[in-house]
Amino acid sequence: MYQYTVLSISQLFLIDAALMGLLIGVQHFGMAVPPLILGVLCAKIGKKKVVLLAYLLLILGTALAGMMNEYVSFIVAVFVIGSGFAVLEATLSAVLADEFPGESTRHLNFSQVAFSIGALTGPAVAKALIQAGVYFKDLYYYCAVVFLVLGIGFLFTRHQHDRTDMQASSGKEHYKAFFKNRVVVFLALSIFLYVGIENTFANFTDSYFELMLGFPGLSATALSLFWGAMIPSRFLAGILRIDRKKMFVALTALICLSALLAMLIPETTVKVIMFTVCGFCCGPIWPMLMDTVAQKNAGASGPSMNIMATFSSLGGAVLPFAAGYAVNISNQTAAYYICAVIAVVMLWTFGMAVKNGRISAKAGGSIDSDKAES
Repeated sequence: MYQYTVLSISQLFLIDAALMGLLIGVQHFGMAVPPLILGVLCAKIGKKKVVLLAYLLLILGTALAGMMNEYVSFIVAVFVIGSGFAVLEATLSAVLADEFPGESTRHLNFSQVAFSIGALTGPAVAKALIQAGVYFKDLYYYCAVVFLVLGIGFLFTRHQHDRTDMQASSGKEHYKAFFKNRVVVFLALSIFLYVGIENTFANFTDSYFELMLGFPGLSATALSLFWGAMIPSRFLAGILRIDRKKMFVALTALICLSALLAMLIPETTVKVIMFTVCGFCCGPIWPMLMDTVAQKNAGASGPSMNIMATFSSLGGAVLPFAAGYAVNISNQTAAYYICAVIAVVMLWTFGMAVKNGRISAKAGGSIDSDKAES
């Protein structure tokens, strides 16, 4: 919804494209920094309390966004929203992984299916409410109410594996343990690269189809299919027992190939199909990487998952910026060639994770093992 209303926000505050970019960037900054601070609290006060804190941040941020009528104040609200979102997504993923250790892959993929559905329906709901006469800034009050209801519901959930037995550990010790583990570091680099690919592919869709090809009507179709294709692939990844190493290699190779073919084949229909294929292949990668790290920290994955969320958010901010610089000195195709190259690098980082240790890849197995849990 924020992406849908950001243009209206920039028009309200009479800001230029650069300041509108700051509105977008501050959300990613909010998503990158707080997980490093709040994530370690999972080991001290428990994941449930951290999730409730994240809901409070979302309620506060959305309520402030609805109230603020000044640009700087609105930026603060956006930062708070980003903070709550990143901590909530990472910590809820940790909750699913720790509460359902034998089915964590399935649950994380299904949760991402719900995320994808929300990403598709949110703008449609916002558009319908605006057309019904709701002022666009008032939509944030609606969001605050929704988060309040969800937070109250989560308050009454029961948890079996919310460990707090590491409360003597400091945040510094958690970071040291994370970065000393070469396997986990390479997985963190992989998720940094993956989210960079995802955001770059999506963010340049409109300019590529409109400015490069002269087909503005196809940009919305390609973007919707890119995000929508993630839903069936995440669902399938949740119900099928597939070796993770083989799946990661196949999906990454297809991401690289689809990016190249989308640029090299002149037929616009083929280009749209390649955007769809790329979205389908992107779908399972984020939950796969997060779940692998969660299994490496079974029962106490909150801090590590939040550090992974920071890498994820930084990738979503840094790599599209780098691609944008390349586009400025070349054209829109540069962004997608960069995506293809990043996919190859991501395959290397994942391979290094495999090389540096046997990682739990599916329930009861490892990334380089073909043996699935019964």
